[in-house]
Amino acid sequence: MTSDKRWGKRPESNDQRLRGVWRGGAWGRRARVAATASLLLALAVEAEAKTPSGMVRYSHPVLRNGKLLLWHGAWRGSARYARSSRATALVQSKPAARQQAPREFSVLADPGDVCASHMAKDFAAVLTTEGAAGRAIVGSTSPTGLTKVDRVDMADFAVVTLDTLASSAKTDPEWVKRSPLVARLAPETLEVIAPREIKSIGDLQNLAVSFGDPDSATAISAKMLFSRLGISVNPIYEPAPEGLDALAAGKREAVVVLGARDLETLNDFGDDRRFHILEIPWSTTLDPVYAPARVTAAERPNLVAANSAVDTVGEPMALIALDAAQGSPRAEVLGRVARTFLDSYDAFLTDDHDSHWRDVNLAAEAFLPEPYWPRLGAAQDWLDAKKSSADASLDAFRASAKAAADANGGPSAEDSDRLYDSLTRWRGLMQ
Repeated sequence: MTSDKRWGKRPESNDQRLRGVWRGGAWGRRARVAATASLLLALAVEAEAKTPSGMVRYSHPVLRNGKLLLWHGAWRGSARYARSSRATALVQSKPAARQQAPREFSVLADPGDVCASHMAKDFAAVLTTEGAAGRAIVGSTSPTGLTKVDRVDMADFAVVTLDTLASSAKTDPEWVKRSPLVARLAPETLEVIAPREIKSIGDLQNLAVSFGDPDSATAISAKMLFSRLGISVNPIYEPAPEGLDALAAGKREAVVVLGARDLETLNDFGDDRRFHILEIPWSTTLDPVYAPARVTAAERPNLVAANSAVDTVGEPMALIALDAAQGSPRAEVLGRVARTFLDSYDAFLTDDHDSHWRDVNLAAEAFLPEPYWPRLGAAQDWLDAKKSSADASLDAFRASAKAAADANGGPSAEDSDRLYDSLTRWRGLMQ
């Protein structure tokens, strides 16, 4: 079509073509009707495959403001049609929801706690192999950090220290109900490294001590440790490698390290023999949370004298479920993951996983000064199902231990071997 004074400018769109048909041009009435019918048919065919989801085509041409309307929403039809359309949509959506794969769970660990990070990775990897998809993430497990995690629904489980649990409970007593215990994990060692001129832990009174990253598990543990020991120090918050560098430069009097066995930075530290690990004498003030621990010369040849060992403390850890109060839907969902963990626990005991898994007693409680820490319902049910056989074995072990202890001269080598075998069998039943 050419452009001249009779026809005007050539229409460039369907709307312009339609307006041209109805409003302008030198066409006669018959030409306009024929052109309109042809155009409506062409537009209908063109839009046949373009009907938006949830819309319904008009059964007759509808013009509004010079524009052709081809469809309308389902709600614009009869009430009967609208109700049936909504019902059909709901019925069709339900099977899709049921067929969705379960949401991937996440387990949180403090980035500065190497042991906790390793165990979180193991937890996610083993359970993913067992069909419960998961991933390990890093973030603060301090009371403040866990509060933030709960608020934004960042994680489902967390590997934390018992000090963190105790501190969180003091901040919010209801927190223990929302974050039940899945399993108490093995302790990781707390080591206080200082120059050899400092002879005892008490000598650090009022001195600068590196506590690790601010708001980290190490910082919380260091703070609570010195508080229980009744020693006031000047805490410096910095990453462990920076703290060790400052200690070597004489700018710090001590560095607190949590889970030092897995910290590669510490492997070569102190090869000039200027530093050592301070002894932490055991006392009743440490009993509610900590466990006795010992670091040997074989483990720390640069920091422990040859053929000797240093007594320190172990910081027990725990695996907890976050925001899973008893009876909540979330507790049921996380309970299924926890049961998979307990059922497949043997898979954690292989050499390619962190050795701390081999020292776990799944039945152990998370003893805190207060309050009582509840266990996730699914985990408690799993333990109750194993309880009858474990109790009989434990009673037999106790009887053997008492008989050996009452023997003249103490237990023999054969007694020790027999007791060890009995204890191993009992622990196997508990696992």
